[in-house]
Amino acid sequence: MLVAGAVLFLTCAAFFVYEYITYRDITKKELQILGQITSSNSASALYLENKPDAYALLSALKAQKHLVAACLFDKNGKLFASYPVSMPSQYVPSLIGKTGYRFRGKSIEGFEPVIQYGKRIGTLYVLSDTRAIYDRFMLYGIIAVTFTAISFLFAYLFSERLQGSISDPILELADKAKIVSDKRDYSIRAQSRTNDEIGILTNSFNHMLTQIQKQNEEINTLNANLEEKILIRTKELQKVNETLSKQNAFIQAIIDSSVDVIAVFDRNLNYLIVNRQSELIYNKTTAELIGKNLLELYPKLKGSIFFDNINRALNGDFVHQEVYKSMVSDHFFENFFIPLSNENNEIDRVLVIAHDITAIVRTNEELKQLNSELEKSNRDLEQFAYVASHDLQEPLRKIRIFSELSGDNLDQPEVAKQYLDKIHTSANRMSELIKAVLNYSRLSGKDGQFTDVDLNVIVDNLKVDLELLIKEKNAIIKVDKLPVVKGIALQINQLFLNLFLNSLKFTERRPEISIRSSFVPEATSTGIPEDGNTRTEIIFSDNGIGFDEQFAEQVFSIFQRLHPSDKYEGTGIGLALCKKIVENHNGQIFVKSKPGVGTVFFIYLPVVHSSEPLQISGFNNTVTNR
Repeated sequence: MLVAGAVLFLTCAAFFVYEYITYRDITKKELQILGQITSSNSASALYLENKPDAYALLSALKAQKHLVAACLFDKNGKLFASYPVSMPSQYVPSLIGKTGYRFRGKSIEGFEPVIQYGKRIGTLYVLSDTRAIYDRFMLYGIIAVTFTAISFLFAYLFSERLQGSISDPILELADKAKIVSDKRDYSIRAQSRTNDEIGILTNSFNHMLTQIQKQNEEINTLNANLEEKILIRTKELQKVNETLSKQNAFIQAIIDSSVDVIAVFDRNLNYLIVNRQSELIYNKTTAELIGKNLLELYPKLKGSIFFDNINRALNGDFVHQEVYKSMVSDHFFENFFIPLSNENNEIDRVLVIAHDITAIVRTNEELKQLNSELEKSNRDLEQFAYVASHDLQEPLRKIRIFSELSGDNLDQPEVAKQYLDKIHTSANRMSELIKAVLNYSRLSGKDGQFTDVDLNVIVDNLKVDLELLIKEKNAIIKVDKLPVVKGIALQINQLFLNLFLNSLKFTERRPEISIRSSFVPEATSTGIPEDGNTRTEIIFSDNGIGFDEQFAEQVFSIFQRLHPSDKYEGTGIGLALCKKIVENHNGQIFVKSKPGVGTVFFIYLPVVHSSEPLQISGFNNTVTNR
């Protein structure tokens, strides 16, 4: 019935489509012929402007029952005559369209030119409905439904006729198969009533049941023997497994007792074995590691030395890596990559043993740091020795000479007084040098409490302290918004004080001082060791006398002077103090200068992230003489 219905539906649908397309064309052509005849007949009436004849001619169209309206327009597009006479305005076109006939919704409209003596003197407009098409489709629908109902009835009666001879034996066979499937009773047989295809199917089903019944009896016998063998074999395997378990537990206990990190990887870099030390170092349990891929757990290792060494071991190389900085922890290891072979002598695993040498590496780093500090201290001692042998002995030599001269001229009070004044000047010079040395020695360590120091407050306080000198020099000072740094407040104050005094002192014109800052996320470009801190770059520039840039390193040496002392006062220790203060704060200071142009200092200090500047109390500012 479904097949018959589907065929009828497709057939009727095809006929419906064909009739719809064909009848639309026929209807449009009929209206076109009617329009051409009417336009030809109405040419004389329109030419002679005889409206009664035009109305009479259009009224003849009432014989066409599906014609809705007809309009005759003159050559100027004005309505000349219409049918019906009292035609609704909605049927009158607002504009004369192109010549031709077309469907518009449920209607057909057409514009036909009216020709007289080879000239177009007007236009005929006709409008017809499409009810004829839909009436025809209604008739087709009634016929299709009638024949479909008759076909379904015939199919139903025919299927009822065949039900007894075809369906019943098949249903009976299905019932027998269900009983066999549910109860697993292979002794049941289906009854064969005919010798046709159904009878052959029934006999084949019975034969299949007979074969299954024989095979089932044989399988039951084999299963009984197999179960006995499996039971014996299971007991043997249990003993072997118990032995293997004890051995594996013993081996794992040995591995876990090792102080080294031990792991075994397969060729796909999946964890096969790990020990307890691995859990402690990488903070992951054995369950989180075993079976997992190395690169899935630690994707940063791809392309690293560790990754390359594992691959080398999988290719048969024994790899010894003396020092390795872990990318997944802050430990240092001495690694061994040992290839492991299977029973076919193929390398399919790699054993990694990592000996933790973090304490040794850090001790070596501390020793290097101590050696570096010792070497620096030795250099400072050498400079002190140089000062003692030159700078400090020079005032003593003058005091000794002028003392002898004043003793030889006691009878001349004025001459003796001049010598005593020179002795006094040399003594003051020596006192200044001793104070400078003491100030420098106090900065040899990082003693002092590190706090949040607002550089804006530091600069503001110094501008107040140096107010008289700034006015005397008529100096211009431009300061941007500065950050908050982590440091020792007194030392940071001394740092900026020395820089200000240098800029105000070493100049031959009106001083112009500028201070600006910016953040430096990565400090490696400045030569500062990475410690996780964001640093600020302080740029301190002036327009002073400057110096040759070949002395950029030398200016930070203690008692180093590039300009004559009789013209510019000072001890030559100011910039050495600046460098010492910056180093105490784990920072760096650089200088660029050009004679006659000015000097720029670049200072890098750890910065503190805070939303508001911290207020720093005032300082007991001590100006170091230079």
